[in-house]
This record gives sequence, C-alpha cells and structure tokens, in this order.
Amino acid sequence: MTPEEQSALLMRVSTGSWLIHALDAVARLGVPDVLGDEPRPVEEFADEVGADPDPLGRTLRALSALDFFTEGPRGHFALNEAARMLRADSPAPLRAFLSVGIERVLPLFSELEHTLRTGRPAAEKIYGMPYFEYLDSHPDADREFTRSLGRSAAAFFDTALDRMDLDGAEHFVDLGGGDGTLVEMALRRHPRLTATLLDRPAMLSAARERMRKADLTDRCTLVGGSFFTDVPTGGDVYCIARCLHNWDDDTARTLLRTVRDATPKGSRLLIVEDVVPDGPVTATAGYSDLVMMLIGGRERTLSEYEALLGDARFALAGAQPIGTVAAPRLHLVEAVPQE
Repeated sequence: MTPEEQSALLMRVSTGSWLIHALDAVARLGVPDVLGDEPRPVEEFADEVGADPDPLGRTLRALSALDFFTEGPRGHFALNEAARMLRADSPAPLRAFLSVGIERVLPLFSELEHTLRTGRPAAEKIYGMPYFEYLDSHPDADREFTRSLGRSAAAFFDTALDRMDLDGAEHFVDLGGGDGTLVEMALRRHPRLTATLLDRPAMLSAARERMRKADLTDRCTLVGGSFFTDVPTGGDVYCIARCLHNWDDDTARTLLRTVRDATPKGSRLLIVEDVVPDGPVTATAGYSDLVMMLIGGRERTLSEYEALLGDARFALAGAQPIGTVAAPRLHLVEAVPQE
C-alpha cells in the first residue's frame, strides 16, 4: 500500500462518523431536493432551505471531496448519483437509513467492546434491558423506528409479493407485521385475500391507522401479542419479514417452533430476510451482521436458515433473491411444515 493509499484509507476510517451526520444535516435541510444536475450557487439555494450560505457551502465542499455532490465553480454545487440517493423521492431511502444510523446504530457501536468482551448485546448495556423490551417501554421511539422501516420496506415488499404466489391463498398471517405495509400491499393485490397481523401491542396503532386509511379494516384482523407465544391459527400462508435476524439462534429456533405448532398441514411459511454467502462476505453484509450482533441478532446463510427450519419441523422448499437497491441481499425463503 502506497503512502497515498494509506492516507486515503485513514481518511475513510476517520470520517465515517462525521460523514453520516453531515449527510443527515443537509438531507434534513432539503438540499438534495432543490439541487439538480446543473451547479447552483450556494447563496441562491441557501435561502430556499433556510440555511446560512457560508457553513452550508463549506459542508457541501467537504462532502463533494468524499464523492457526495459535485462542486462546479467554487461555491456552486449540483447533485451526483450518490447525492441523488438523499432526495425525498429516491427509491434508495438513504435518508431513513441515516436517521436510524444516528439515533440507533452509532450508540451501539460505542459499546462494541462490551460485546466483544462479554458476548452480550451492546443494547442491553445502553438501554439496561433487551432492545425490543426497550422499544416496548418507549412507544414514541418505537413508532419512529417503525416509520423508518416502513419507508424503506415498500420497494422490497413489492418485489417479494411478485414471487409469493398468493393467488390461491385465502388467509395471510403476517407475524411481526409492524405498521402493516406488507399486509396492505398483499390485500390490495389479492381482493379475495384476508389477513391477520400480529405484533407487539405498542406497534398496532400505526397498522390500525394504515388499514383504516386503505379501507381494509374488514379484511385484516390486528392481534397484539408475541410471536413466541401467540401465533394465530387458521392461516394458509404465514410470513415472517425482516424479523428472524433480530434474534440469536436459540431464540429464533423457539420462534419457529411456536409458528410450526400453529401452522396446519398444507400451509406455507414465507421468510423475507437477508441471506449472506457461505464464503467471504461483502462490506455491507459484514456491517449489517455487526449491527444485528449489537442488538442480539445475526445475519445468516441459507444453510443456517435450513438448519433452523429443520429443528422446528419445517422443510426448506426454496429461496429466491429479491434484492433491491435498499436491500441487495434480500431473499424470499419458503418452507413447508413437516411431521
């Protein structure tokens, strides 16, 4: 590695935390929404976003040096491909990820050493309790967490529904359904389908409002409870979307066994989850697994999912990649009950 390469590596490492704050700040101001492909003088658009032109220009100049935004003549800025992801209408919801990253993820990494020394999730040290117990006891934080996930979920739920084959299904059960994004999309696509959404009681207000606005209240039953104890019976398709990776293997195995006890013969279990390769992982997959480790979960390979399913008396029936820009490793994993 040359001295220049060493310097560039040190810069990327040392700027990580301030970069996310700087991007979040300019996104909150709405700077990406008022810029286009042609450079504009900062004095002109600073007024539009309610900012002081001097610190805004200096911030954008620094971000341009890190490949976010493009600086034309000095003090003139335009969008590039990376900055375009910060727009409110971007299909890659970087804004939501920045917000979650600052409020939830960075504090976790401050206690990574605790996890390395003890094997316990950093979240337990920070919040004094398991992560999802903290969300249960702080409903405002819980609702914001749900909204952030919902904003990033619609694109990959749309792709997942393309592959789910629900045409012959009668009742869809969404376990850990959050604000109801997936259920709403499924019911809109399949007019004869009914659904049950199970989630923690604190989560149901957002789902209830979503169903009301969509005029789907009569087709969706909302159940407050835990998918470790309260899995509804009577479904022919059960879905767990972006939940299993929240838990360690023992807990995920317990969850799947509870689901298996509730699933009738002939039903299907659909899992929407990231699947990491068996060999070396990408940088984003490695980072995602660290985040899950800090809250008490893990990302898994397909063979690891197959083993968990087998322990819970499910058989793996298939797996299809459904990745999007926001979730490139996402898969639809299908399983069927076994005796």
